[in-house]
Amino acid sequence: MVDLATMLNVKRSTLSSWIHNDRRPPMDVLLILTGQTGLSLENLEYGFDWEPSDDEEAAENHSPKFKAIMQMVSGLNNEEQDIVYSLLTYMKKKP
Repeated sequence: MVDLATMLNVKRSTLSSWIHNDRRPPMDVLLILTGQTGLSLENLEYGFDWEPSDDEEAAENHSPKFKAIMQMVSGLNNEEQDIVYSLLTYMKKKP
């Protein structure tokens, strides 16, 4: 835990809260994890047994717009990411 927290540049208590309280780390931390471990965002989110269904695209098949959005989001600070997350959550729930 200490080594992982150090690698991610976060406090051990923060890392513990992500693990034990079912909280998601911010996108910049997830991108560090993907870069350091070689795992995809899908593996981090869904585990190793996850297989995309027919209606889900594999990460490498995402549109250029999706990739551009993900790159923009990764450059945001935590507060800005929270705002984007709230907006996307609202939009997803809206009929």
